[in-house]
Amino acid sequence: DITQIRCQEGWLYIAVVLDLGTRQIVGRAMGPVNCSQLVIAALKQAWRRQKPAGRDLLFHSDQGSQYRSEEVLSWLNDRKVTISMSRRGNCWDNACAESVFALLKKEWTRPLGEIGRDEMASEVRYYT
Repeated sequence: DITQIRCQEGWLYIAVVLDLGTRQIVGRAMGPVNCSQLVIAALKQAWRRQKPAGRDLLFHSDQGSQYRSEEVLSWLNDRKVTISMSRRGNCWDNACAESVFALLKKEWTRPLGEIGRDEMASEVRYYT
């Protein structure tokens, strides 16, 4: 999933890939623009860390434009990953990622206030 945190220069967007078996963040990417490249970067990091067999994987996301982009779908299809998307407007399908983001914001970033984007990215890296 992707979330955003307000910074002095604007938003910091954070994309994460979770391993639902371990509930660990295995891929993460951050940047000033919410786009499919953020998703691809998080997927690549997760792929390098986990070294999975694509045929054995299920990638679940919401129906956001980043996840439905030709770029992301091609990247997943090239690796034979099964693609699953939440039902429209149903946040419960993505509860694990929403929970990670809620804790990140409540426990860590909200008390920091509006700081610079680079500093916020460092804080997010430390927390996750």
